[in-house]
Amino acid sequence: MAFTGSTAGYQAGAQSNDTAVAYGLEKTYGVQATGTFQSTRFTGENFRPQDTTQRPDEINTDIEASQEVVTQTTTSGTLSGALSYGTYDDMLAAVLGADWNSNTIQNGAVVKTWTVIEKLGGKWLVRPGSFCTQAQLTFAQGSFSSVAFDFTCKGQSIADADPATAYTAAPTGRIFDTVGNFSGLTIQGKAPAGCIRQVQITLNRNGSGADYGMGHADACGIRPGEILATGQIQYFFKTWDEYQLYAAGTQGPIAITVKDASGNSYVFTFLNAALRNPQINAGSKNTTIVATFDISGNPLAAGGTFKIDRIPATPPASGS
Repeated sequence: MAFTGSTAGYQAGAQSNDTAVAYGLEKTYGVQATGTFQSTRFTGENFRPQDTTQRPDEINTDIEASQEVVTQTTTSGTLSGALSYGTYDDMLAAVLGADWNSNTIQNGAVVKTWTVIEKLGGKWLVRPGSFCTQAQLTFAQGSFSSVAFDFTCKGQSIADADPATAYTAAPTGRIFDTVGNFSGLTIQGKAPAGCIRQVQITLNRNGSGADYGMGHADACGIRPGEILATGQIQYFFKTWDEYQLYAAGTQGPIAITVKDASGNSYVFTFLNAALRNPQINAGSKNTTIVATFDISGNPLAAGGTFKIDRIPATPPASGS
């Protein structure tokens, strides 16, 4: 007797591997996008609605709390992933407030909101008015290059039918590792003498948030805030060069370059950054001293705080 086929009923519940996330750009804030959605890659998400309630302090002989009322519902969450070329360019553009121009993007005043949809448990969670409030990129020794995008959304609903008419497939590039794909970091054009241990970039929409009114629990609109670029670097301490830049209050470009196995690159640049809060300590015996500095991004005199260059792989020469 041949045993073929699959066993049914083995799942305790809905499986995360069956989940899919996609997004579409909204023409008007909070009005659900239609048409073709862009599928994306991700390692996890934690979107959820959260109710704010109030209870009146009514005096009663039953000695029990009064009925609560919902005053607003906030929907927010983080979409996490592993950095690969082209996968998160839309979200980086959104948090920077700009559009890509000849493979370069620099912070601007463009506001982008999305309808983020998620297939889960046989239905679709629909989150219109999704605004990216922060992007964090982490490059750490011993790990892959990771990203995390925070969103605040107008609200969340459940749909029985797919909101998208079609999907654009997610990019399939290789994930950036931190061994062969980390090309280096420079501070005002010069790399630290010691090996880099970790780099973190945080692009925050400082002062952003959702506004709420009466008549409905979800958001009326958003405040896009302003771009605030910060970060942190850790490297093996060999010279005092970076500390002297800190002590002098010197500002200038800090650039981080990564290049994937196919030859595609990103260059992430703080255009006018200062090193802050140095930590250079002999914490215990038999250790190699690590220097840690915070990065504080500041605007250039003519404007501009943060820039990203994407450099596609050079195609092979004809006939090769």
